Amino acid sequence: MLSRNIFFILFLFLLSCQQKEVDRVQVARVLNEYLYLDELPSSPHFVDSVMFVQDFINQWATKKLLINKAEFNLENNPLFIDSLVTVYRNSLLIHYYKQILIQNRLDTIISDSLIIDYYNNNIGNFNLKEDLVKIQYVKVKKIAPNIDFLAKNYYSTNEDDILKVEEYCLQFAERFFLTDVNWISWSDFSKDLPTLSYQKQKNLFLKKNREFELEDSTYKYFLFIQDFKLKGTASPLEYVSSLIKQVLINKQKKQIINNIEYDLIQDAIINNNFEVYE
Repeated sequence: MLSRNIFFILFLFLLSCQQKEVDRVQVARVLNEYLYLDELPSSPHFVDSVMFVQDFINQWATKKLLINKAEFNLENNPLFIDSLVTVYRNSLLIHYYKQILIQNRLDTIISDSLIIDYYNNNIGNFNLKEDLVKIQYVKVKKIAPNIDFLAKNYYSTNEDDILKVEEYCLQFAERFFLTDVNWISWSDFSKDLPTLSYQKQKNLFLKKNREFELEDSTYKYFLFIQDFKLKGTASPLEYVSSLIKQVLINKQKKQIINNIEYDLIQDAIINNNFEVYE
């Protein structure tokens, strides 16, 4: 009696599934496969919905037809496809397994001393390909109030002056950087200066601890050169420290992989799972 009830339940379930399949609206067919309305993605609001749906249907059909043609034309050589699938699967397995092992063993905290040592030992590899500058800079409209205050204080090292200048710049400056400035490309920065002559005559500007003002019809530009490095000289350490950190992390990853592969071979030999016949 129980078996008959189970059979009846399964029959109702299959009937329900068939009914749901019949109720689905077909929008396209390729050979014996159908695309249903509920499988269509929603079109982005900025795209014509009719064109979007037609493109999706065409892409679906193209994919199905290509698969069909490929299977037909390569059916005499199934081992070739199977071998490719196997190679791809094995590559994925190895790759993701190695990534898991690397994540478990990798130390991404690189000490400053390691970065400094690498920099000093490889300084010849860090010659600059462009001029760099550390610069305090304010670009402000000429109609801004109390520009004389800015001109007197924008390069000040006094803490109170710095706070007042920052407050002023927040209100009136078009662009500014004053404290904790980073090394930047002089070529890129100078594009913001008013005339091409200023951009070209870098020797007039790249002098340490020099302040100067420029202007055009709309803006005043206040600059203070904290430091500079010329093309062809060694990069400042802080400019390449993040690059060195990544290099050291990559070297660590390579060493981890080498250790993993070495340990695998040694374990296999010890456990008699690997041997080379002469």
